[in-house]
Order: sequence, then structure tokens, then C-alpha cells
Amino acid sequence: MFIRVWQKFCHLVVKIFYRHYEVSGLEHIHESGPVLLCANHANALADAVILQAVMHRHIHPMARSGLFKNPVLWPILKLIKAIPVYRRQDPDSNMVQNQDSFRKCYELFDENGVLLIFPEGQSHSDPSLRPLKTGAARIALGAIQANSKVPLLVPAGLNFSSKGRFRSTVFIKFGEPVDLQPILTKDKSIQSNALTEAIYKGLDDVTLNVDSNEELDFIRSLERFFALRHGKYRQRSLELKFRALKKLALAGKQLRDIYPEKMQAIRRRLHNFERLCRALDIKDYHLTFDYRPSIIFRFIMRSLFILLVILPLGVWGILNSFVPFFLTRWTARSVSRGEDQYDTAKMVIGLVLFILFWGIQTGLVAKYYSYELAMYYLIFLIPTSAAALMLRNERRRIWDNIRVFFLFVRRRRLRLYLEARRHELEKDLAQLVRLIKKKRRIS
Repeated sequence: MFIRVWQKFCHLVVKIFYRHYEVSGLEHIHESGPVLLCANHANALADAVILQAVMHRHIHPMARSGLFKNPVLWPILKLIKAIPVYRRQDPDSNMVQNQDSFRKCYELFDENGVLLIFPEGQSHSDPSLRPLKTGAARIALGAIQANSKVPLLVPAGLNFSSKGRFRSTVFIKFGEPVDLQPILTKDKSIQSNALTEAIYKGLDDVTLNVDSNEELDFIRSLERFFALRHGKYRQRSLELKFRALKKLALAGKQLRDIYPEKMQAIRRRLHNFERLCRALDIKDYHLTFDYRPSIIFRFIMRSLFILLVILPLGVWGILNSFVPFFLTRWTARSVSRGEDQYDTAKMVIGLVLFILFWGIQTGLVAKYYSYELAMYYLIFLIPTSAAALMLRNERRRIWDNIRVFFLFVRRRRLRLYLEARRHELEKDLAQLVRLIKKKRRIS
């Protein structure tokens, strides 16, 4: 029963914390049989919560031994049957105890369980994968040597749009299982390293894995630019966006190698164009708007709905959640030692503070008014808080659209100028694409 509650809880946390999430490749994980899930480690404990939220099967994560000493976490880790891993860099860590942990992994495989491991060894905020530890490979090969069931080895990629930002997006991609057969034909002395390389290749396929944050920002700018090509907005799922980013990352690397001067020039021009738009506080999609009467009418009706319906509910939600919301954000920033820990801190602290404050507020209503009114108060806390989140997102968007509309009305030449600059960039980018295609055909 606890496992079912835990799975529902993880799903609820992800639904609250992330505005949108998508999953791809779940068909690679069988409904039964042992699975060794190898994931990139970009967001501390939040990674395991997200993966559990999107999977129907229960996950047994491998967690560093120090977490089992945490008074808040160890009861949960015990209940979900997490397996400790002892690392050399951790204080008071006895590496010999990993033998017992590996034995528990083999027993889990014999019971057709799903084991989650982060081969990078620690959470980080790098845009690229870190060198992998051999633990995942040794567990898979050790299962064969111990005559246990051989797990299906599946890479899992967690791709965040903006780590640390509340109500951002995350794309979870499960890759094709790593084929163990070619590894087993190699000499036993190199099997572990060979399988680790194969796992790295699998993780590279399901993550963006770019060299630097500067490069990541550049390909995201290109992706947004192409999504709005020819002044038309193309609806993009997170999966399509991920595929586009992967292609752009590969093309960008090839262009840098073949035409470094042209690539630098287009990077500079794109940066200047975006800087001009930011100075005017104009978003990419504003240049695609066709201000027809029907669009203006729909915008007015939607704005009125938000004003008349969402606003009153949202204000009530803000009044009841203002203190725990800002306490959560402030405390998470204070205790987080890096960007990769911020989401986890907000999830844990927010859970505690919201339950505490909502419980106290409901108790006060029951004490000073009535239990019946307290029940209605508690029931309406969640929908009014959801309305507050919607209001938080929509108020800025509505104001931006109104402001930009009147800006373009007053300064029609400004829009024409920006559209012309954008069209020039489109032509230059198209030329670079043709050059790289021609180079591929020749080679």
C-alpha cells in the first residue's frame, strides 16, 4: 500500500512542480522482468521522484549511504527499499559494504525488480554528461556471474528546460536497451569498461549533452528561431523540441569545424537580434501575431475570463499560500549548495511548509468558526492555489501582449524593421544548412 501511495505522491509532486512534462520511450521498459535503469543525474533527489512519477513499475533507487543517516529521508528510503551505495569520497564510508549492496541488487533482479542507478556518481549542473563510474556495468556483469537474472539495461535521460525555476518543463526519454551480447564476447578484463562506454553512448542519445552552457543557450536560441520561421509559430511537443535541439547541436559542431568564421558571424548576429528584442521587451512569438479582429476578440474574451473568474479565486489562493510559498523559495535558496539541488530542496521544504501552514490555517478556522466551514476551507485550498499559479503565469503574458500590441500600433516601422532583420537571419541560416548538406554529400 505504501508503494502505491508513494507512486501517487511522486506523480502529484511532479504535476505541481512542473508546468509540463513529457515521456518518450516507455515501451522499452517491459511490464515484467528485471530492469537496470541508468539515468543522468542533473537534479539531485528530484531525478528519482520524476522517474518514479512517470513509471507504472516501482523503482528501487541506489542512494549514497549518507542519505540513510538523514532523519527525514531514511524512513522513506527504507520503505521504498532503496539500496545504499558506499562511495570513496564520502566520510566514514566502508567500500567493502558495496558487496552486500551488490548482492541485494542481484536479489532484486531475481524478484523481477527495477533498479535505478546514476552512473555519473553525483548530481551536477553541467550541460554535458560527466565521465561514468563503472558501478552500473559491474552490477549488470555481476548478475551474470552470480547466475542471477540478467537485467534489461535501459538508459534514461532527464532534460530540464530551466532547472530551479518553478513551473518549468522536463522531458524524460527512455532509450533502447543496451545490447550486452557484444560486450560478453570481449575479454573479461575489458568488459566493464566496454559496457560503461556503451551505457555512455545510450545516455548521450537521450540527453542533449553539449559542451558548455554557452553552446546550450545558442542552440536553444536557434531552435526558437526555427520554430517561428517565416513568421509562423509551429506548435512543438517537448519531444520534437528535443529532437530539433539534438540535430542543431550536431550541425553546430560540424559548422564550427568547417566554417568557423561564418558560424561566429551568425552567432553574433543572432545574439544582437535577441539583445535588441530583450531591450524592447518583445518575445519571439510577438512577431508572428496577425492582429485580426477574431484574434483580438478571443484575446479579450480570455482576458475577461481570467479577470472575472480566475482573479478572485487566485487572490484567495495567494492569501492562503503566500507565506509558505515565499518561505519555501527563500529557505531552498539558503540550503541549496548548487543549482542541481535547488529543485529537490524546494520539493522537500515546500511539502513540509505547505502541509504545516495549511494544517494550522484549517485548525484555526475550525476553532474560531466551525468544523464544517474548516472542511470547505480545506477542500478549496488546492483549486484556489492552482488558480493562483495560473494567475501568476497569465498576468505577465496578458500585460506583455497588450503592451506590444500598442507598441506596434504606434511604431509600425519597428515591427517591419524587426521582421526584416529576422528574415535576413533566416536566409543566412538556410545558406549555412545548404553548405553543410553539400559538404556531407561530397564526403
